[in-house]
Amino acid sequence: MQTGPMGRSVTWASAALLAAALHPAAAHGKAQTWEILRHEIEASIDPARAWLDVSDVLEMAPAPDPSAALRILLHRDLAVASARAGGAALDVAEDPGFQPRHFWDRPDYERLGDYGMAREITIQPPAGGWPDPPRIVLSYAGAVYDSLRPPEVAYGRGFETTAGLIDERGAYLAGSTFWIPWSGEGPFRYELAATVPAGWESMSQGTRGARSVDEEGRVRATWVVDDPMHEAYLIAGPYVVREKALDDVVAYTFTYADTPEDLCMTYLDATGRYLERYEKMIGPYPFDKFAMVENWWQTGFGMPSFTLLGDRVIRLPFIVDTSYGHEILHNWWGNGVFVDGASGNWCEGLTTYLADYSYKAEEGDAAAREYRLAQLQGYLDYASAGGKDFALRDFTERESASTQAVGYGKTMMVFHMARRLLGEDLFLQGLRRLYGERLFQEAGWDDVVASFEAASGRPLGPWFEQWIGRPGAPFLSVARAERERDRLWIEVHQEEPLFDVAVPVIYELDGEVFGLEVPLAGAVTKVEIPAGAASVVVDPDFEVFRRLHRGEVPPALSQVLGADSTVVVIGSRSAPPVAEALRKLAADWSRNHDQILVEEADFKGTAGRGVWLLGEGSLVDSLFEGSRSFGGAPEDLREQCSESGRTLVACFRDRARPEIGWTAVLPAEPGVVEALGRKLPHYGRYSFLVFDREDNVDKGNWVMKSSPLRLDLTGEEG
Repeated sequence: MQTGPMGRSVTWASAALLAAALHPAAAHGKAQTWEILRHEIEASIDPARAWLDVSDVLEMAPAPDPSAALRILLHRDLAVASARAGGAALDVAEDPGFQPRHFWDRPDYERLGDYGMAREITIQPPAGGWPDPPRIVLSYAGAVYDSLRPPEVAYGRGFETTAGLIDERGAYLAGSTFWIPWSGEGPFRYELAATVPAGWESMSQGTRGARSVDEEGRVRATWVVDDPMHEAYLIAGPYVVREKALDDVVAYTFTYADTPEDLCMTYLDATGRYLERYEKMIGPYPFDKFAMVENWWQTGFGMPSFTLLGDRVIRLPFIVDTSYGHEILHNWWGNGVFVDGASGNWCEGLTTYLADYSYKAEEGDAAAREYRLAQLQGYLDYASAGGKDFALRDFTERESASTQAVGYGKTMMVFHMARRLLGEDLFLQGLRRLYGERLFQEAGWDDVVASFEAASGRPLGPWFEQWIGRPGAPFLSVARAERERDRLWIEVHQEEPLFDVAVPVIYELDGEVFGLEVPLAGAVTKVEIPAGAASVVVDPDFEVFRRLHRGEVPPALSQVLGADSTVVVIGSRSAPPVAEALRKLAADWSRNHDQILVEEADFKGTAGRGVWLLGEGSLVDSLFEGSRSFGGAPEDLREQCSESGRTLVACFRDRARPEIGWTAVLPAEPGVVEALGRKLPHYGRYSFLVFDREDNVDKGNWVMKSSPLRLDLTGEEG
């Protein structure tokens, strides 16, 4: 979805994408700034020099003061050649940086890093003051190249990032590039005429207009944007363009010459299916095109009316059936109904729920249950401890595994619980009302709640506020209460903080399974079930957002990935080339992370840290020997991988301190270690992984044989 110049571009892994539009992200109140209503842009790209040449006609709202200077932000390496208004040349001063208080009354200095490419330009009014309304013609040029940067955190979960660059392989200019002037106000409309080299094509939001080719083969194409936007994109590259008419919408693919046509047709056909799906669910698609645009570096960006996907990403067999629909849905949520960043980003979780989760639910109940469990386990491992939890009203964008666990996972579960609370029809009515009333306007959590209240005719503010206005989650336990002849009670306990939530209680009677929906009342709720029930379990299908017991879920990679600190142990039986590759991997992981690296002979205990066991050794032997309580035969799997020359990653839990996770990484050869470092963060939900060289060929979870939320009522507790 669109980020605005102030929104950090965030790549996704598996099914993540750009974070919420933050407008204005660095502000707590705006200074008196000018509003740019419309841009009329003529832009030319020279990839050999990373050069951008622009003429931009700025149609302004009336000046707040006819004698006041106009202050704008522009890319730091773009030099202004001229500025004119009403035919008169204007005086221009260029600052190497900028003064935040010229744009915000109370700047949020922690977020000003998003403005690293910008500097301040001051334009003085003509003699006699600004005309009403002002129309300013600004010409500027320069090199634009912010080199690609790897993720900054240990176990980086994203791809490389940039604020914007022009390269001989392609150009990416976004709001974060500040390639067109930004005044601190918005949104705006624009028309872009982009000229690119022979053999290239350009892409932006809006409608594709006239296209022409000059005598030198350069291609000029126009893009007309009549809907309000918070930023303008210019993407260009050596593309082959294909299109397909879909009623009132045109679907495009912009791909490189070596991309198979049948793959492009797969995406064009999928575009039609997704548009039909979400129009029926929510309302009319808000644009007249959607394009899949291929990128030479790996991205998963969703912009208004197009998506920018890496060349390796589009070839992944599952993308068209999963993440691609997520990207398209963001044209309703985020790029259609904008996010009011001041009150929390609700749209990432909603899009995840209506896309990623919905596709799993269509596979069946088991797949939907597994997806919900993954969100709860992500919250448990990445966010529930160590001060990393926060209120949903404070979520803006995904910056880490913990912010994803809360901002995406918890938000998704809140919408799931709202759907269960209201029922399917009222839930969808609320979504349609929100979309119909707030299209191309900002909406916050209060607007979301108001839409559901209007659809259902019931007050929902307190129910929603407990989930979005404070951190935390219910933590439940179950106990026997009392029995009277043909009556039996159990108690569901809830620790502080208390939540107003209804939980499923399932019991088995005479070989059949029955369910109750039990509203929790305070810290202890008594539940009556038939005296002959053989067993009872609370929320076995993970329908409620809550903090899990470790005993409910198998050990998973996320437990070590989410640890605040780790100890990395190099196995004593690792061959020297393997051990050296593993030490290098540990060094890469140690960036911005509290990590201790030791040889196995020097290991003195966990000291409360998560543990990576890299390579074979006696510690690995003891883990597998102690794993007999797990279903899934870990020892057998280890033997099979050893015999077949495959790499095994296996997760365990400290028997004395179950909050501490252990993960053994047993590479078959040194050449696969670097790839493992890139891949493992994307498999956090699994107990084991098997790789044939760099390809994942098996994954799964150990089977837990009991649950602390289950009672065996025949005489033994399970």
